[in-house]
Amino acid sequence: MPADDVPNDQIATVSRRHDGPISRRLLAIARTVRAEEPSVGELFDGLESEGLGLTLLLLTLPALIPLPGPFGMVFGTLVALVALQILFGAERLWLPETLRRRPVPQRLLRNVIRAGLDWASFAERGLREDRLVWLTGRRARMLLALPLLLMAVTIILPIPMGNVMPALALIAASIGFMACDGLAVLVSILIAMAAVVWTAVLLYTGAAAADYAAALLTRLAVSLRAMLESVGVDLGFAAGVATGFAIAAGITALVFWIQAVRHRRHRRVVVDPAQDRRERSRAMARRGRGLVAAASIATAAAAIFIATRFMLTGWI
Repeated sequence: MPADDVPNDQIATVSRRHDGPISRRLLAIARTVRAEEPSVGELFDGLESEGLGLTLLLLTLPALIPLPGPFGMVFGTLVALVALQILFGAERLWLPETLRRRPVPQRLLRNVIRAGLDWASFAERGLREDRLVWLTGRRARMLLALPLLLMAVTIILPIPMGNVMPALALIAASIGFMACDGLAVLVSILIAMAAVVWTAVLLYTGAAAADYAAALLTRLAVSLRAMLESVGVDLGFAAGVATGFAIAAGITALVFWIQAVRHRRHRRVVVDPAQDRRERSRAMARRGRGLVAAASIATAAAAIFIATRFMLTGWI
């Protein structure tokens, strides 16, 4: 339903159902978009300092994925840029001029607000506006930007399971800024302190695990080369075979990943209009899961063959 076609009584009903501090701000954004078509810059200018908390929240949620890689590096870097703005006393989010002039994607924003309202109704149960308000002012935000920046750097680091605690601290801080609830900000500081300890534990145990894995791989490589030499297999030939299988598995994985991405983009295309909608949805979901599983297996096989090649050539 377009934003202009949403009746006023429906908005009023939603407003009564979602009366918390975050919900009211989300509904205010919905009314702004419904009444006019603001640019991205105008929208964040209207949010003022609360836009900083909203941006922190939106950028931190993807970083909750507990795996090192692009999610933590990309979104952690963006969170660090927002934290630097808070550190230097920004009252509203700074954006590049080209991005500020872009119109707000209304359909995407409506979907985000709709999902955000359901989430906010749960998060707001323990929130209260203007509690310990001195922790949500400009000077307090500037001081709190330092632990926020530290959490962002921690998210950027490629540490397995190292994203969760810092992301929870950032989410608590962003909720506190949006709701002007100093207790939520105080909770975020406590979570940040626990995140520092958790990251140190992960770094220590990770270093020990890496040393153990390296020693194990070295022993495995020596045993593999000794076994092949004992049966008269040339190690150079075996390495070439492993390379060929690695290339074949890599190409197969690439094909399956491309098919999975295409399937995800075109899954809404109706193949058989007479087919039941639920059954069609289940079939498409099964096909998508099958493609992802096949791509993952081929990727793992390519990695195994590459590791075998390294072991045979003495690189491990």
